[in-house]
Amino acid sequence: MHFWRFQISSFLWLLFSASSSVAQGSLSPALSLQFKETLSIPENTERTFVDHNNNLYFVAKDQIIRYSLATGIRSIQSQKIWQNIQQVLAINTMKTVVFSQVQQTLCFTDNTLSSQGTCMDLQEFNLNNVTVVASSKRPDMLWLYDELNSQLVLFNFVKRQILQNVVNLRGILNIEGEVRLAENHFGLWLFTSAGQVIRLDDYLNALTEQQLSYWSFLPYKNGGFMLRDKALYYETILEGEVMIQALPLSTPSTILHIAGNQLLIEHEKLLEVYNIVAN
Repeated sequence: MHFWRFQISSFLWLLFSASSSVAQGSLSPALSLQFKETLSIPENTERTFVDHNNNLYFVAKDQIIRYSLATGIRSIQSQKIWQNIQQVLAINTMKTVVFSQVQQTLCFTDNTLSSQGTCMDLQEFNLNNVTVVASSKRPDMLWLYDELNSQLVLFNFVKRQILQNVVNLRGILNIEGEVRLAENHFGLWLFTSAGQVIRLDDYLNALTEQQLSYWSFLPYKNGGFMLRDKALYYETILEGEVMIQALPLSTPSTILHIAGNQLLIEHEKLLEVYNIVAN
């Protein structure tokens, strides 16, 4: 019995030591950044969005400028129904959704930003205060977070059906701060302005929960990029955080974007584009 206690204690000590070493940044990072280019954000841009198909979207009132990082092709589309645009995200290579929080609508476009049908009123589905939308890895579906009932919803926009939902998510997970969502092959990530990072499975069960310190956070593979104290970190729950590189020009208002295997850092009307390289 004492032998097993010794083995378990030794294992826990080694695990703690390894975690501490990673957290202190003594191990080499698994990822590094390779600078590619700097892009200027167009004048009067209110918000910038990036999709997984390497497209940039610059929003100014009811106008969207779409710029391809791959080809350099730029297109502009403006529609009066696009007012107070909160988010622009690609569902696939041929379909994009434009979300208005003020109007509580989802408007769908093709890859040239031409409208596809009429906009969808979320209030028809008793969703009255949706604050954030995220694309799903499952076709024809979107994740919606409704702040009114603290409700997380998996929504099939083709069949116009709510397939999954959890109400009172703030109470269940003790969520504080503004909620953001992103999904990749490792799960649905819910992260907040208060530093909470929660990864959910396909059935909306919490797989991991962390309290982190960051100015900006963005999931990537099985972890996330974090910007804090003028430096960029990559963090996973098993390995802890490792500093990738110093970013002396970053501030708390600096925003991170992911486009495929590219990291974009937005600050002062500029976008710095880096290739993400596995070491």
